[in-house]
Amino acid sequence: MAATFFEPDHTYTRRRWRFQCLAVAPSPFDGEIRAVGFLYRPGEPATATAMDMENWELDEWIDTPSERQP
Repeated sequence: MAATFFEPDHTYTRRRWRFQCLAVAPSPFDGEIRAVGFLYRPGEPATATAMDMENWELDEWIDTPSERQP
């Protein structure tokens, strides 16, 4: 069964980008479900960010094996 949204402890790939999901929770401001984690390209620094349902539906993220940042 295919995932319907980002899942904690999973890393996702979209072209050259990676998103390492740490948690999924509702935003305290509007209740929208957000995935919180690190967005990065291999070999570059990661940035903490949140992804929403629009990112999931439009950006075509693919669940990939976890990678550790050096």
